[in-house]
Amino acid sequence: MTVTLVTVTGMYIVPDSDAAEGLNLNDCFSESIYNTKDAVAELDTEEEMLCAFIAFQVNKDIEENPDLQLGVGRYQDVAEATERFGYFKTCVGEVQKVNEEENGWEAEINFFCDLS
Repeated sequence: MTVTLVTVTGMYIVPDSDAAEGLNLNDCFSESIYNTKDAVAELDTEEEMLCAFIAFQVNKDIEENPDLQLGVGRYQDVAEATERFGYFKTCVGEVQKVNEEENGWEAEINFFCDLS
């Protein structure tokens, strides 16, 4: 059974992760969790990654398609959310690595971060 949670700002599906058990998902809606170099650098634990992923889902349509109805382009089920969470964690790791090198520019989490 897929659990789809609807918030004031959007809709998200929690991937299959043990990290969800100890996480207050209501604290995971703000873009500030993932949208700065410093915020991304602080994403170390599975719980922090999951929280950032949920915020990423909730804010995704708002950022890219403000005229679209919320929920468009969301994951279909827990299996897809779990797969996309893996891509997201890989992307976060790549962003962290680039930003540690301090090349005079910053990488960031963007709408490609949940794609293969």
